[in-house]
Amino acid sequence: MKSRRTAARALATGVCAIGLVVGLQGQAWAGTVTIFAPDGAGKGTWNADPDGSTPGDAIRACDTKADGWGIETALDYNYDGVMDRRVDTRGHAAGYCSDWLGGDLKEGRTVRMYVTMVAGSSFGPSVYIDVVA
Repeated sequence: MKSRRTAARALATGVCAIGLVVGLQGQAWAGTVTIFAPDGAGKGTWNADPDGSTPGDAIRACDTKADGWGIETALDYNYDGVMDRRVDTRGHAAGYCSDWLGGDLKEGRTVRMYVTMVAGSSFGPSVYIDVVA
């Protein structure tokens, strides 16, 4: 009897976790948001509002793994596949983070942030999330 109860709880927990992940897809995030490159070898960060020396509406790319790939973080303002702002770690060793690149976006505007693995002029896999200025 106890093992059935344990199995039922595990199943319910799994279903709730899947529901949470599915429910969060397509959501836009404000504040400071970090997403990791597909292989976990780097990350891109969005900062919506100025905080100390960090500008608002800003992106940054960080490479965390010496694997031959760099990281590019880019913003697409119009959801048209054209990157309107980008930073990357090309030409630097692992452990490097780009400078913050900010700009002024209308408050409440949603834009898409991409984090892409890059090597020279080659592009690898990428992930994205919608963020709010």
